[in-house]
Amino acid sequence: MKRRNAKSLSLLIIMCFLFMFVLGACSSSESGDGASDSPVTTESTETGENAEQQEEQSGEEPEPVEVKKFTNEPVTLKVATQWGEENFMNNFAKDMKELVPHITFEYVDWNGTAEGIQEINSSGTIVDLLTPNLGVDVLLNLDMVQPLDDMVKEYGIDLSTVDPSFLALIRSQDPEGRLIGLTGNGGIYGFFYNKEVFDLFGVPYPTDNMTWDEVIELAKKMTGTRDGNQYIGLEFGPDTVDAALLQLSTTLTDPGTGEVLLSKNPEFTKYMELMKKIYSIPGIYNPDEPDKFIQKTAAMEINWHGFLTWFGGETPEERAEFKKDMDILPIPSWSDIPQTAPAVHTAPTVINPYSEHKEAALQVLQAIISIENQTKATRKGTIPATSDVEIRKQFGADNPDHQGKNVMAMFQNEFALPAARASVWDKYVDLNEAMKKFATSDMNIPEFIRVLEEESAIKIKDAKNQQ
Repeated sequence: MKRRNAKSLSLLIIMCFLFMFVLGACSSSESGDGASDSPVTTESTETGENAEQQEEQSGEEPEPVEVKKFTNEPVTLKVATQWGEENFMNNFAKDMKELVPHITFEYVDWNGTAEGIQEINSSGTIVDLLTPNLGVDVLLNLDMVQPLDDMVKEYGIDLSTVDPSFLALIRSQDPEGRLIGLTGNGGIYGFFYNKEVFDLFGVPYPTDNMTWDEVIELAKKMTGTRDGNQYIGLEFGPDTVDAALLQLSTTLTDPGTGEVLLSKNPEFTKYMELMKKIYSIPGIYNPDEPDKFIQKTAAMEINWHGFLTWFGGETPEERAEFKKDMDILPIPSWSDIPQTAPAVHTAPTVINPYSEHKEAALQVLQAIISIENQTKATRKGTIPATSDVEIRKQFGADNPDHQGKNVMAMFQNEFALPAARASVWDKYVDLNEAMKKFATSDMNIPEFIRVLEEESAIKIKDAKNQQ
């Protein structure tokens, strides 16, 4: 079996997905300027019971609203991203060329930082599109984000296939709740299990829509020694320890002030009590022995949606044989919010307000959210932003590692909505590293929260001083 570094792979793959196939969304309930997320048609956008009654009584058809048409004139767009020119041209540019053949793409290397884009600007290069994979706040702080609400209405961009959770997430990243970009995909978590390990312990397999408490009880039964080998019932992959927290629609810091809210947030305490139950299972966590699911000594795993493509052998046949007893279920839910999946991850692609080709840039975003593009990306193993079931069913269809697996389990439950406003300061609360310490210590929850809060506050203060 070919072993890989799971953490680096997870981060690389999920961010690559977020770059290559971007799709967008907006939500009228959170719009800063009243833009609607409904598709704009050639009919009046006036809705409501009274308007409908008046139309019925008068028998008059609603007046058509003219929408602009794209010119389709040849143009070259500069796209700033961090994934290398070869990857960009062979994937993004190639796929887009099929949908918008009059547009040529030019790669601009950008590391995702404020310093990096300022260097590009200073060189005299004016980029048209940017993929801020390290956070859109970098561009918001530099006033390099073109709000799209008016443009979407003006050009009649159809956003009807976008899942509401993606719409909410994009708007949450802007302090004013504006539509600040479009994205065609995202990252989600999957719940993986190995029937071989369950058979070894003589325990029935996990089932659909289990609660976290039910999975914890199952993990207890599956943690122990068999044939001289130590097995564990549940493992978290890199950067997925927040799965249960992402179901609670909360932030760890105040979006406006940066105040760390851990001790004031009952949702965080609730999450910590759950994690305490998991890490209190004797023998369930050993920091010196990661990747136990890959070694077939872990019964269950919370990891990124592409997890099953990362290991198992050199050839499709070898990987299929190695993973024949592994499958996927929906992420466990909280008992008081059943059948709710963790909130999605996504990074919007944005238009530079200083671009001289905003119309063409918007046309690219329209192509990105097209059914054609989403279907192609989904078949490769990218999570689509659309809620279209028929497209979701095709997830990983062109990847042998997903053949015969219950991939629809990852879409079975609705994704939790994010907090109404995301906090850029949350990234300074290093939950993943902190949980490693919590899992290997006898620290109680109040003490853990106090220490993490103090450490995070220092990081945020330093970050503010550097602005």
